[in-house]
Amino acid sequence: MRLPKRENLIVTNEEDPLNFYYYPVIGWVYRKRLINTLGLLGNKNYEKILEIGFGSGILFSELNARARELHGIEIHDKIAAVTEKMNAEGLKPILKQASLYRIPYEDNFFDCIVSVSTFEHLDDLDKAYGELRRVAKPGADIILSFPVRNRITDGFYSLFGYKPRELHPNSHNDIIVSAIKYFELRKLKKFPSFLPVDASLYLSCLFIKKSSPNEDE
Repeated sequence: MRLPKRENLIVTNEEDPLNFYYYPVIGWVYRKRLINTLGLLGNKNYEKILEIGFGSGILFSELNARARELHGIEIHDKIAAVTEKMNAEGLKPILKQASLYRIPYEDNFFDCIVSVSTFEHLDDLDKAYGELRRVAKPGADIILSFPVRNRITDGFYSLFGYKPRELHPNSHNDIIVSAIKYFELRKLKKFPSFLPVDASLYLSCLFIKKSSPNEDE
């Protein structure tokens, strides 16, 4: 996959793992999260892609190649700085400072929504999914990637000084169970792929917008 030049990315907050992507060994692990996310998009091209929680914009080069219009929302206050850095990469994403609980777009606007390592942090999954459903077109692809909660990942976050339940209030099961009330789960990628879901480290899921919430197809 293509990463932006390191000088064209800025660390946006103290939890931003940006530098990890460029390290040997652990960098491969972090990049694998993005590779699995992009793998669920395949070779499809979209009219409008929205990335929720884009951080420094590390995924924008790849998403831009798949969209006529690339949009992003973030809660941090470095939107202008990220925009300037992306312009230096030759990209012109439309970026807005906004909460995913109130996405500043009209109904049925996007045919693809992507979010990496965001939903484990939320305090109201149903409200978030309601907004995703509102701005997604019928049949839109929704790709969500997030860590698995288990002893291994709890130990990893604790090693870096975090309290796992404070850092990630939602487990992987919480995220999926809530999502399938609003979307149909079509495909799931695990990392590592040979382990059972609950013993793996990270998941990427492809959902499709249903015609109505809670409807079984």
